[in-house]
This record gives sequence, C-alpha cells and structure tokens, in this order.
Amino acid sequence: MAHHDLVVIGGGPAGYAAALYGAGAGLDVGLVERHKLGGTCLNVGCIPAKELLETAAVFRTIGHAEQFGITTSAPVVDFAKSQVRKQSIIDTLVGGLGSLLKGRKVTVYDGNGSLQADRSVQVRGGSSGDIDLTGDHVLLATGSAPRTLPGFDIDGSIVMTSDEFLSLDRIPESAAIIGGGAIGCEFASMLIDLGSEVTLLEYLPRLIAGADIDCSKVIERSFKKRGMAIKTGVAVTGHELQPEGGTRVSFGEGETVDAEIVVMSIGRAPVTHGLGLAATNVQVDGRGFIVVDENLRTAEPNVFAAGDVVDTAQLAHIGFAEGMQIIKQILGEPASPIDYNTVPWCIYTHPEVAFAGMTEEQAKEAGFDVVVDK
Repeated sequence: MAHHDLVVIGGGPAGYAAALYGAGAGLDVGLVERHKLGGTCLNVGCIPAKELLETAAVFRTIGHAEQFGITTSAPVVDFAKSQVRKQSIIDTLVGGLGSLLKGRKVTVYDGNGSLQADRSVQVRGGSSGDIDLTGDHVLLATGSAPRTLPGFDIDGSIVMTSDEFLSLDRIPESAAIIGGGAIGCEFASMLIDLGSEVTLLEYLPRLIAGADIDCSKVIERSFKKRGMAIKTGVAVTGHELQPEGGTRVSFGEGETVDAEIVVMSIGRAPVTHGLGLAATNVQVDGRGFIVVDENLRTAEPNVFAAGDVVDTAQLAHIGFAEGMQIIKQILGEPASPIDYNTVPWCIYTHPEVAFAGMTEEQAKEAGFDVVVDK
C-alpha cells in the first residue's frame, strides 16, 4: 500500500493545481485520474470550445473582408480539419501537463479512485492496476458531467451534450440549443457564424441570466441581427425523431422547431458516483454536491473537496484557486476563504461578455445606492 502526504482524486484544474502547488512545496503527492489529465476544461470544455469559436471568428472575419478593401473568394469551412487542429492543441496541452506533474515528481495513477475509511483510496479499473493508497490528506476533485433532460437520450449524432458537440466533424444545417447560459450562448454564437440555422431555447426570462441585464440585451440583439431565433421563458417538453432525419423539439405552449441536431446546454452536475464515501463522514447535498465549509473541508477529518464537485461557480480559475487554498492550509500557511463575489466571468460569444461582482439588480437588492454609467 503506497502512502502519500496528499492523495488527489481527479486531474482537472482543482486537482492538478493542488498537486503541482503541493509537490512544489515539498509534499509527496499522488494523483488519481480515470480519464485524461486536464479534466473538463482541457478536454471537453474551455480549450476545445475556444478553438472552434476561433474557427467561427476567422470565418466571420473573412466573410466581411470586402468591407476592409480585401477581395477574397467565398470561404469554405472544412470542419473536420478544424477538429484535427483542436485535438492537436488538446494533446499538446495534456502532454505538457503530464510533463509538469512528472517534473514535480507527482505520482499519477490511472483508474477510478474511491475514498474509503481512514483516508484510504482504492484505485481500480485503469492501466495502473488495482492499487490501494493512503494519505495524510485527501482532496476530492472529481469534476462534473453535462446535465440532460428527461426524454432526451444522448445518441451523439442528433441529441448531444457539449461533450459530443465539441467533436462534431460537420456543420449542421440547423440546430436547437437548449439552454441560454454561457455554454449555450457560446455554441449558438459559433453555429450562427458558421452558417447554421439556430434556435436558442431558454427557460429563464433572458439569456445569460447571471450577468447584468444590459449584457443580456446586447447578446440577444446581436444574435437576432445575425438571424438567430431566440425563445426565452419557455420550457422544453420533449422531442420526436423525424423519418427524414433530425428531430422536432417541443417547447412552450405547443410550439415546435425542427433541427438536424439538439444540443443540451443546461449546466453540469457534480460527479460523485463511484467515489465511495459510504464508509466516511463526507456528505452530499440534494443536488449531488459534496458539502464543504468555507475552507473547503468536508466532515471527514483532513478530507477536502474542490472544483465542480462542490457548490461554487464551475470555472477553471475557481478550481485553481480552491486547489491552491487547500494546499496553503495543509502547509500551515495563511489561507483566507475565497471571496466568490469578486470572481471574473468571461463568455466567448460574439460580442464577448465579461463581468465580475454584483449585477445592478443584486446591488440594489443588497441595499446599495447604485449609480450606472454607460
């Protein structure tokens, strides 16, 4: 049985940030990853999305070249080739991360990690074989997976989540995007720029509901100007596959839209299945998040949790901050709780959106005297 000062379960931003910071400070660190190093952000999130958004941006720019006095032929997108470039970028970054971990002498275990009693961790089902570990401290950083709606079985060709969408080798003629948050708006912006007919369906009264209402208005106005159909304040009730291909999505009060693909972008759920926990004091709330205090400690002594598996904003830079804050505690360094009210957000639509802190509405609700300058 191998022993480490710290065992990290999960190799995404929170996990690898903690592993690198801890190992750099002299801790003996073991990191367990069941899939690929880098987690959602690097493999099926931030990085691939930004590469494909850049493809759309280049296509959009070339399409307006004549306005700048540049004569070109009509641009054609080879989306499969763009996917090759995307995967090359991912592979390079994953390889670089592996080299960083190796350079810091972090022991990486391939397999599913589950927490048992007394901070022991079982590693099963991977190329590392069946291994049992123990740690003075354990960090649970198993990340998240896309949420879906009842009745929408993911087949990867017509009905898909962000995971499958980011591996498409074609530009669909039409798409129904379910969810008008950051992910849904980025995908919708990408597809409309690439020439797809896009319908964006959102349950809440406006797009990007977490941003200031002025941001939502700018995005909605831009989307509509580019030909996108936007339906806010509507519930999606189901879909029916069509004999000629694609599917018909039902929403609102008897409305429907036909689309070649449907993309579920209604948020992400924490991944705790298979993590063990039954023999520990670690608690999970009603939505599946691991319960932690302001210092990211669980109810099990010396067991922490961070990243998408806890109920904080699911952003890579928050994962980094949480992982590093945990290491500071382990090292006995000053570690103030993270102020989540000042975290910056960036949404890579066209136009891009960025914000931090309270919205105007939130500030007024909190009792502040708000002055708006535009």
